[in-house]
Amino acid sequence: MAFYIDENHNYYKNLAEKLTLIICNKEFFNLQSELEPIYSKQGFEKPRLNAFQDALYSFLVQEENLLKAKAY
Repeated sequence: MAFYIDENHNYYKNLAEKLTLIICNKEFFNLQSELEPIYSKQGFEKPRLNAFQDALYSFLVQEENLLKAKAY
């Protein structure tokens, strides 16, 4: 039986791996936990969601910067 692998398969597989490693990271959880009460006090409509997004963004940018630094 032949399987069709979408041209974006490797991209999404790598993305899922990165996200899993970040989300399961204790430092990610700590950052999210620190941001949530701050956002709640500031009156964010969805502090938990915003804290998750900002923590995830922070870790993704950090990883990208590390990859660029290793390329040099």
